[in-house]
Amino acid sequence: MTKSFKELYFEQKNLPTPAQAFLEDVALVTNRSITTVRMWISGTQIPDHKTLKILANKFDTEPHLLFPDNENE
Repeated sequence: MTKSFKELYFEQKNLPTPAQAFLEDVALVTNRSITTVRMWISGTQIPDHKTLKILANKFDTEPHLLFPDNENE
C-alpha cells in the first residue's frame, strides 16, 4: 500500500530526535529515569560508581572521562 506524502511526513515527525533517543537509551541501560539522565547532563547530579561503570562500558571509555568536572567528589 502506498502512503501519502502527509502520512510519510507524520511517520517521521513522530520519531524521537537523536537527543531524545540518547536520553531514552541511557535511561534504559542504567535503569534510571529520563529526568535523572537530564540531571546528569545538566550537572545537577552525577551517577553513582556502579552506574558510571555501566555508562563507561556502553560508551567504551573510562568512567572519569564521562564526568571530568566531578573527579574530586
